[in-house]
Amino acid sequence: VVCDLSVTKDVDLKYVAAVIGTFDHFATGKARIENSDGSIKNIDYPFSLADLGQSIRRLTLTGAGNQTFSITMDPPCRIACDQVARIVIGDQMFRANAPRTVTLTFDLPDDLTFYTNTDALPNAPGFENWFVFDPGRDHEKANEISMRDWLEAPAGKHGRIIRKDDKLYYNGKPIKLWGTNNCYGGCAPEKEVAEARARFYSKYGINAVRLHKYADKPRSGIQAADSFVKFDPAALDRMDYHVAQCKTYGIFVKLSSTFHVKLGPADRKAVPYMDEFGKMKDGSNRIGTPPGSIYFSRELQDLQIAQVVKILKHKNPYTGLTYAKDPVIFMVEMFNEDSIFWYETHNTLKKIPTLRKRASRQFCGWLKKRYGDEAGLLKAWGKDAFNLFARDGFDNESLTQNSIVPAGNPWFFANDMKASNRRRYLDTMRFLYETQNEFYDRYAKAIRDAGYEGEILSSNWQAGSGLSHYYNLHSDSRIGLIDRHNYFGGGGSRINDATMLRIPGSGMMSAGMQQVSDRPFMLSEWIHVAPTEWGVEGPAIIGAYGLGLQGWDVSHIFTNGDDGTFSSIVARRPWDAAVPQVMGVFPAVARHVRRGDIKESPVIARRYVHLPSFEEGKIGFKDMVAQTHDVKTFNSDKVPVQTLAVARSVIEFTDVYKDTPVFDLKPYQKDGVLISATKQLHWKEGKSKLDGYFTIDTDATKAVIGFAENQRCELGRVTIKPECRYAAIYVVAQEKDKNIDTSNKLLVVAIARARNTDMKIIDDVRLLDKGHAPILLEPVKAEITIRKQGAATVHVLD
Repeated sequence: VVCDLSVTKDVDLKYVAAVIGTFDHFATGKARIENSDGSIKNIDYPFSLADLGQSIRRLTLTGAGNQTFSITMDPPCRIACDQVARIVIGDQMFRANAPRTVTLTFDLPDDLTFYTNTDALPNAPGFENWFVFDPGRDHEKANEISMRDWLEAPAGKHGRIIRKDDKLYYNGKPIKLWGTNNCYGGCAPEKEVAEARARFYSKYGINAVRLHKYADKPRSGIQAADSFVKFDPAALDRMDYHVAQCKTYGIFVKLSSTFHVKLGPADRKAVPYMDEFGKMKDGSNRIGTPPGSIYFSRELQDLQIAQVVKILKHKNPYTGLTYAKDPVIFMVEMFNEDSIFWYETHNTLKKIPTLRKRASRQFCGWLKKRYGDEAGLLKAWGKDAFNLFARDGFDNESLTQNSIVPAGNPWFFANDMKASNRRRYLDTMRFLYETQNEFYDRYAKAIRDAGYEGEILSSNWQAGSGLSHYYNLHSDSRIGLIDRHNYFGGGGSRINDATMLRIPGSGMMSAGMQQVSDRPFMLSEWIHVAPTEWGVEGPAIIGAYGLGLQGWDVSHIFTNGDDGTFSSIVARRPWDAAVPQVMGVFPAVARHVRRGDIKESPVIARRYVHLPSFEEGKIGFKDMVAQTHDVKTFNSDKVPVQTLAVARSVIEFTDVYKDTPVFDLKPYQKDGVLISATKQLHWKEGKSKLDGYFTIDTDATKAVIGFAENQRCELGRVTIKPECRYAAIYVVAQEKDKNIDTSNKLLVVAIARARNTDMKIIDDVRLLDKGHAPILLEPVKAEITIRKQGAATVHVLD
């Protein structure tokens, strides 16, 4: 491969590089680096964040089975790494009169077929049998999968959804909300779209919608052009109509107005120091405020509160009720994804002088109440704890001068608790916890004073692990229900080459490690990030193990919005629920969730948290958190994440310190299968990245989900034997008050993967061409045996 580069004018750049990625048997191994001076170095890969060398002649990788391939560079090149190898072809100042040519010679372990464009690539084996997904757009018409009669209309006809201990109740009975999201302008759609959505959602069993970021910024929701706290009348009218349509069809609504305060020109009077946050962005007419800033800015707090109170006091002309008084509003979210303990708060205090001074003054006042004076603080903290973050500009710290910043972040608090800074960190966390509580209490009171009597949640962001995480979780629990977010999979062209089925309880499901014993639990953002192809496992797992076994109360799959029908192609955006490999399984999952087919496990696994013991840094167990942006995985040393596949696991805040016992998985294990405490769910752990499956065996729902080819699954009166690599196969009683034995109609739902026409994917891993409409569905082959009296007739649905 000859890389021949030139520019028409001088360009100052970091570098231009040829990026070398690997698949499967070259995912890990040994690397041999031959430099131009003849020296040789051998290292392991994937590569860490470092340079392999400045003048490398050849790079050789040895992977599984001792297969090797090499890349020879002429002339020798620098290679910069961050997991992948970046062969630097040009860097620094690229001059217009100095073209650069690098020849890369690949020596591969086997014969290669080379395709010059994606059109020439063959389709995956068997792709000729995939069939067109053509569901039609008339979602009002009664049909065999519709769940419209399962939704009591109008929503709120029996009053409010209320919280009792760890459950949500409606009309005196526990209620499960199986929902979705609308975002930004999607919260205020044209009236035809609002009508179409209500029909579409109710048909597929969706009985709750989260209106998210509806007042986040202008021209994308209901916010007016000049101010964070003003609404655009036309957009507000469209949102009113949308809410009214949801109510008419029995769909409850959660309000989630913003993702951080964004200041408009008219807000300068309220926030005179707003220029410290940055410049007004062209086109947006807004200055964004960074994470954590609201906790130290009374002005931002007042704006956020004023905005939410304003919508609550607004009377919807289509319902005749204010949002505060309308029981269709089942939840008000204070704001999205923020926490005083988030690591970004530390950076915010570095950047915003006014907030740093205020935070320091507040913290020093708190410290004076605790320790009296500088001498008392020095005795408690020790001299080495002062100026701990001088490298960040937090220096010359003095209690007398009110210049000690409540600095740090959850990773410091969890991993840097040395004797020399321990007391400082413990005090900082306690101060941050109390500061967050003060704001949340004031905000909740304003919502109540506006006349709203429904459920409130504070925010939905976890704060690392360890003490700061549980301070934050307890702060959230003081307000009400616990809500969290989690995603699974990759984005861009790289398809995540693993599934949640490999490790029981992992991925999005692991967010349940934050469930609190006496509070309802909600997952209001979750989805497989496109173009991941294994999306059908998401609703299957969240429905069975989350809202079923673990007793969660609310699910809102994340998507920015839809047109009131299925999308025309898959992977049109990273988050899209209106695709067949996701929503196509709702007629089965929503039925068993709403009917309560899967029994909730008793609480068997507890992690005990005693907040007063945090003053001494004592918690009694150790959590592990891995996080890449929105994708998070949680685990714990005494209660492993696999517990979520067998028994209900909760955090219990206690009045006295208790040791957390180790939860033993062995009684629930048999031949590599984790069996739930209720005996209804069996999860076969995977042996590789693309492996694992689980089964559902209840009176009204039988199912096999995952990589279960040729596995004969005996599920009472129903046997399912998949004859394809991967699928979700359900047999469910169609009616809301029937089971397999008593139902006259059994619904079979079978979904595998979906691809667009001419979509090109290599080795199930890398997306090269998104393709075009129509969507094609992978056939599902299975043998299903139903042992039941009477003659059966099979009706093939469209």
